[in-house]
Amino acid sequence: MEWRRLDLGRIEEALRVLLRLPDMTERWQRLREEPLTDDATRRLIEGYRYVDRLLAERIDIFAYGQSGKILELNHRVLCGVSPERRASFQSHLTATERHFYDDPLGGISALSERYSRWQRHAPETLAAEIYVQAVSAPQLFLEGNSRTAALIASYCLARAGLPPLVVTVGRLDEYHGLAERIAALSRDGITGMLTFGICARRMTQFIRESADPAFLTPRPVSARVV
Repeated sequence: MEWRRLDLGRIEEALRVLLRLPDMTERWQRLREEPLTDDATRRLIEGYRYVDRLLAERIDIFAYGQSGKILELNHRVLCGVSPERRASFQSHLTATERHFYDDPLGGISALSERYSRWQRHAPETLAAEIYVQAVSAPQLFLEGNSRTAALIASYCLARAGLPPLVVTVGRLDEYHGLAERIAALSRDGITGMLTFGICARRMTQFIRESADPAFLTPRPVSARVV
């Protein structure tokens, strides 16, 4: 398995291009997430930076005892790394952590089950399944699900040597249409399961078609010496 690092500079360039688009507030509101402002973009970049650190250290975030790393991705999307901002959001972060660990249908236990079921499939398929699991209802987090799901998917992809999931201007309409459909999806019942499968296949296709090797650094990560 060829672990790869992220080219954070190129990822930041791609994300900051989105800030210049006039309708970004409306787009993200349809996903029930905060607009992609300059501050929100900085926090999302912090999320990618944390993914890169996990890759550099070859940490398996789905291994026993590592679920806090997934939770930290959401904390960074919502609050960044500022101690002051984290302190002001402490009650929300506590509620998010409670939901993450205690909700049997939308929390980490359901995500781990999905991962176990799909981890031997193609990396793009695994990343798509994880994304749809996190964003569809009941969602993995209280807020920031689509952005955090993109980070988790990016980790899954780069761990397998593939480009991360980064939304660019050229694929923005397609991404938002798919993300909106996933966010409106409930996994309950046969209809929900069938729709989940359709969305996961479409997300797999999107990941494959939008993959850009420029978002990876040239060399794989060296194996950790134990």
